Amino acid sequence: MKYLIPDLGDSAKFENVTIQKSATPFYFKNNLANKVYDSLKTRLDTSLIGTKTNVFLVIKNDSIIYQYLSDGNTLAVRQPSFSMAKSFVGTLVGMSVDRGEIKSTDDLVIKYLPELAKNDERFKRLTIQQVLDMRSGFDFKERSFSPFSQITRSYYGANLKKIVGKLKMKNEPGKVFEYQSINTQVLAFILEKVTGKGMQELMQERLWKPLGAESDALWSLDNDENIKAFCCINATALDFAKIGRLYLNGGNWEGKQLISKKWVDITTNPDTLTKLRYKNQFWATRDFKFFKDSISTINALLKDKLDYPVELNPDGRYFYAKKVYDYKAQGMFGQSVYANPQNKVIIVRLGDRQKKVNLHSFVQMVGRSVK
Repeated sequence: MKYLIPDLGDSAKFENVTIQKSATPFYFKNNLANKVYDSLKTRLDTSLIGTKTNVFLVIKNDSIIYQYLSDGNTLAVRQPSFSMAKSFVGTLVGMSVDRGEIKSTDDLVIKYLPELAKNDERFKRLTIQQVLDMRSGFDFKERSFSPFSQITRSYYGANLKKIVGKLKMKNEPGKVFEYQSINTQVLAFILEKVTGKGMQELMQERLWKPLGAESDALWSLDNDENIKAFCCINATALDFAKIGRLYLNGGNWEGKQLISKKWVDITTNPDTLTKLRYKNQFWATRDFKFFKDSISTINALLKDKLDYPVELNPDGRYFYAKKVYDYKAQGMFGQSVYANPQNKVIIVRLGDRQKKVNLHSFVQMVGRSVK
């Protein structure tokens, strides 16, 4: 009740564990002096003023071609990421599948967390893949300002194992997309069960150190010392960028395949992302075509030879999402690690909430303009 609304200083309110940096850091090249990108600098310097952005990095072909830092910030300052953590957890699930610790994402969740079967008979049909894609059907309200709600208690430190242990269902698994942070926490408990290791250890051994992290990261805990897997990794912008680089390179890092190309291809498949919006804990960047009626929308789909769902906007227009190739890890207040495989661009934006600019659309626009 004292804090209630999350803010950028929350890591100081929680207990944290340290994810240790790599002994062999990876450094992006500095290409800020390249005159080719002067127009980008002119445009972004002006556009980012007043957007409460702490850090904005544009990286192309492993070179930093633009950086914006607000007053008092440096690239060495750890920044909160909120739900960007979900993409790291999804990646760890993929690694566990690669290693055979999880046989398949089509496995039932109760194969690994059998205690959930008693809560609702629909758990007998819930797969790991449905949890990865936010199509679990859990009875969990993501947005609430009540200090007693599930999401508020989860974020501010209630025992996450108890919250997961009491989960029930409101929809048949696989039927409805609904963004719910508790999905990622379920994935974390599955990972701990199949590996016999904590999330801190998995993150450090399988991702943070192999990715050449330059700095230690902090990951927040609940009151019973469970990692809050759905959020709350605090790290530098350059280290966050490395998850984008890993996926742009098909899971390969400096000659070593950290995660299978198959997993990366499934996660970033443009048709899947366009249709589902969300895959393996990554977001699609959606583009839309709007039409006055459903018939003209369907005709446009047929003309473009696309098989995408037609949706109805609150303003009465019909629309469908156009095919997209870019994707992102995304957090509250406009945090993101955006990856554009066509332009070989990574963008990291970290900062606070604001109303001046739709930052997710802005990042997408910038990423597609850097050729």
